[in-house]
Amino acid sequence: MKKNISLFTFIALLLGIVFGLFFSKYTDQIAFIGTWYITFLKYMIVPVVFTSITVSIYDSRNLKNRLVIRTIALFVTLFTASFLLSSLIVVLIDPSRGFILEEVEWNGSTAQFDLSQMLLNLIPKDLNKFLTGSYLFFVIAVSFLTGYLCSLFRSGDRLIDAIRRIKEFLFKILEYFMYITPFAVFSLISVTVARYGSMLLGVGVRYILTAYLCALAVLIIVMILPVLIIRRISPAAFIQKVNRIWLMTVTTCSSSATLPYTIKTCKEEFSIPEEITDVVVPLGCTIHMCGGAVSFSLLGLFCSRLFGIEMTLSRYLLMLVSAILINMSAPGIPNGGVVVGATYLQLLGIPLNFIGFYSGIYKLLDMVYTSLNVTGDITAGVIIDHLNRK
Repeated sequence: MKKNISLFTFIALLLGIVFGLFFSKYTDQIAFIGTWYITFLKYMIVPVVFTSITVSIYDSRNLKNRLVIRTIALFVTLFTASFLLSSLIVVLIDPSRGFILEEVEWNGSTAQFDLSQMLLNLIPKDLNKFLTGSYLFFVIAVSFLTGYLCSLFRSGDRLIDAIRRIKEFLFKILEYFMYITPFAVFSLISVTVARYGSMLLGVGVRYILTAYLCALAVLIIVMILPVLIIRRISPAAFIQKVNRIWLMTVTTCSSSATLPYTIKTCKEEFSIPEEITDVVVPLGCTIHMCGGAVSFSLLGLFCSRLFGIEMTLSRYLLMLVSAILINMSAPGIPNGGVVVGATYLQLLGIPLNFIGFYSGIYKLLDMVYTSLNVTGDITAGVIIDHLNRK
């Protein structure tokens, strides 16, 4: 059943489209399912982000050597390059063109930023807004501080053990919660289709095609090109070395499940030393950078355009920084990217109405995102090996 969640979700998406097109007068009777799903998802964002980041910071307390710092810096660089490149493609294509959702939830107040006001807004003033993720930057800051302080004191081990158990419990809840996803997707997409008609179908197809085009551009420019310059490995040879990994990532949609094969490929196909591979690849598996960059860039720009939100430079920089931070707390569960995507939109103040449709097509997106993540880990290993030798 667990392995078929994505299949059932995709089937629910198709059935919801049909139901919304031909039985639109009945969609109001099932709308509560999607509303309940989104509400529950909002209340899960804060505890998932807090426990994930806190445990991650604590576990990396001993990873302070030069290799780790250099690797993290490289992953951030690769992420930024992928994010900028994907953004350029999304702006040029504009997959949401001609389809704008007007929602009363959005008032445009966060389109302009004042530094002092922004710092004040980081402090929670409303408990309900805090619990539903309106103060995620504050949560992220507290998470980093908690993880770091616990690593300094021996007594912090007990607190981390408790937080780790809570994290495992939350992820188990999310894992079982994903069984409800097909029903929620059916509800959300049928209501949306009934309201906006067949125009939404074209938007979804454009979204998927844009994601694949962005992924291809990142693969060529951010991964294949540096390897060609550094190691003189031709694009054909590079693809031949990693294509077996892609078979794993496309079928499993899991960087963790592919980890042993990624390490083996780095050592055997690219001759990367063990002391580098054993640090870079697991760290990359945890951070998940390049695929996440495409995902966040496309989702943020697409939904901003979809809901008629003006994109300013300050808002775009906020998107980039938020994506880097949130990407580190991606839960390792089926459709975990849906939870992270909802977190991202919530932080940017964008309505979550698109998440239902996003859940239905996420399997098709996750295949290319995971493949890009793992390929990015291999590319990082090649670059780090070159820098160390130099």
